[in-house]
Amino acid sequence: MSLRGTTATKQSQKTKNIFLILLAIFTFTFSCLSYAGIANTKHNMSVTGPGGIKATTETEICVFCHIPHNAQPGRPLWNHDMPGASYTMYTSEYLHRAGYTVPTGLGTTTGTPGMLSRQCLSCHDGTVAVGAVYMVRGTILGTSLIAMSGVAAGGEIPTTAPGYIGTDLRAHHPVGIEYNPAITIAFGSGLRTIELITNPTSTAMKLYSISAKNYVECSSCHDPHLENTKFLRDTSGATFAAKISNTCTACHNKTGWSGSVHQTNGTAYSDASVSTTFGTGVISSLVCMNCHRTHKGLGTPYLLRQAEETTCFQGASSLVNETACHGSSSTATTNRIQSVLPPNKTYGHPTTTISGIHTDLDVLYPLGGTPAGSKGLDWATSKHAECVDCHNPHKANNTPARVGTAAWYPTTVDNTSNQTAKSGALTGVTGVEPTWPAIWTVPTTFTTQESSTYEYQICFKCHSYGALRDGDGITTYTTASGATVTDQAMEFNPNNYSAHPVVVTLNNQTGSYAPKPLTTSQMSSPWATNLGNQTMYCSDCHGTDNEASGDPKGPHGSSYKYLLKGTGKYWPTKSDGTTLWTLNTTDASNTALFCKNCHPIYDGSWKNSAHSGMAWYGAKCVNCHMAVPHGGKRSRLIGYSSDTTAPNGPDPAPYNYNGNSLKIRGFKKTSGYYGTSNCAVSCGGGSHPSSWSSTYDP
Repeated sequence: MSLRGTTATKQSQKTKNIFLILLAIFTFTFSCLSYAGIANTKHNMSVTGPGGIKATTETEICVFCHIPHNAQPGRPLWNHDMPGASYTMYTSEYLHRAGYTVPTGLGTTTGTPGMLSRQCLSCHDGTVAVGAVYMVRGTILGTSLIAMSGVAAGGEIPTTAPGYIGTDLRAHHPVGIEYNPAITIAFGSGLRTIELITNPTSTAMKLYSISAKNYVECSSCHDPHLENTKFLRDTSGATFAAKISNTCTACHNKTGWSGSVHQTNGTAYSDASVSTTFGTGVISSLVCMNCHRTHKGLGTPYLLRQAEETTCFQGASSLVNETACHGSSSTATTNRIQSVLPPNKTYGHPTTTISGIHTDLDVLYPLGGTPAGSKGLDWATSKHAECVDCHNPHKANNTPARVGTAAWYPTTVDNTSNQTAKSGALTGVTGVEPTWPAIWTVPTTFTTQESSTYEYQICFKCHSYGALRDGDGITTYTTASGATVTDQAMEFNPNNYSAHPVVVTLNNQTGSYAPKPLTTSQMSSPWATNLGNQTMYCSDCHGTDNEASGDPKGPHGSSYKYLLKGTGKYWPTKSDGTTLWTLNTTDASNTALFCKNCHPIYDGSWKNSAHSGMAWYGAKCVNCHMAVPHGGKRSRLIGYSSDTTAPNGPDPAPYNYNGNSLKIRGFKKTSGYYGTSNCAVSCGGGSHPSSWSSTYDP
């Protein structure tokens, strides 16, 4: 060998030695860092581990998952036996209806979606022994197991262990699922995204690219080597709640969350265990943890802490009577919504009495059926009223608060008083806007609203043909109030001759004729201003027992029929439920009469000449007016009796109370004195005129 060759060989060997030294230093450093990160966690299942599940003699830490050579399927360098279990995967109708690809199982080969999560589940699903590994220090174990303590009879993780997941993944964050923020959901008015961040870069999570698509796995949120609570990748949060919420918001971008009441509320839970668990007991600091659990939530889907409305009642508390939310907590004042819902109140929305029906986006599929077996809005198969039908928990706020603390309706009203913007609690709720047909006709087509502009659009989701599916507007359903359900979209149709200004102002009631509004003397404050240019909420008339004294505002539930609220709560009968209100000075000035809340009627003098004339005969209110006073095909909510010769025929029950109360045969409103030329009647005082006049309302 030449000198030159010898020199080259020595130089090559020197370079090789330097490389090996550097490799050894790197390997040692990496091993120390990894070892230091996992040594004090429950994933150190060696004999030195701090957890309840650990080996009885085995001293190696990494061997339970990894092997430097002869690795089995999985990555990186996988050593643990893999489960062959089939899993019940997370799914939701929201994902299906949005067209999202929902996995039907987890991958079984390296490089397929879900395989990484299957590796984690090789311990956590309880089907494979914790000590079942392929090789230890060059020895293939075969059917032998590393001896463990704290495990089940077969060596598996016990079902009672905090880390037990099982094979039913419906109550756990989806894994093996594609991360696709491009999905959008089309409404008739508005567009909703899947609300995922387009390009998440946060260190709180990690996506895995497979075949040019990104996927979420267990290790997207968890790093099994980190020494922190639950092995979360996020290490910046000052509390456990912050770490979890930072992980959630690394992917999920809930529109409207910033500034919402649940994001800003500084109320603390009275349940001390909340703070013990999460490091904080304040709503605004708990963030996502108020309502959600990433694992083992009792409400599926959507990872809810509790099933359906109980999540709203209880929040992160262990009990509904120790909470900062909407349960029956004695420490709450205006938020005790559970206390005013049936069965705690006789009448109200069936939020607690009907379960398992609501599905997200049912406004787009009122008859369900997508996917097969889905529920919708149809009362025949899907009648329900969950909290999220009327409230969006990610967008709801309390600014502005439409109803003041000393009133049960607004102190001022104008032509925009029916807008959801007037009440932050209704922000961001889906709804429907009818295509308005001819006078007194049931609207059967609707434009779906991604975010309702008006309160009535929220109510019409259920109180119209969209859910009732009855072509004549009178259904076979009877409520707890004993009333037959009617189509309120038909009743508030702007093409009707009359209607309360829920949809449009009286001046914009296209089917009406002058004079459209009443006079100032015929209205009480605040309705005596802006006459003809006002709108109102459905919940100006319907609500809880005593909103002015602290009851939660809104039509949740009531002790009074039809959820009537205000000073007067009785219509069309008095408090005994049988005696009809009579048009005389005693009844007309009685503050228990519901109509008196807004209409003075009589306060020492009659405010309407028709009323003063009929008072002489002791007429009942429902002799002239419809018992369902939303709107009508005649002016001033007048109904026609069964013996009318009007071309448009008589009004049936329930508009004609008990089917036999109406006595009017023809009516024409006026701005002055009402006489026989304005009213055709058939009552105890006689009948006039004998024939129909074309001047009367149809």
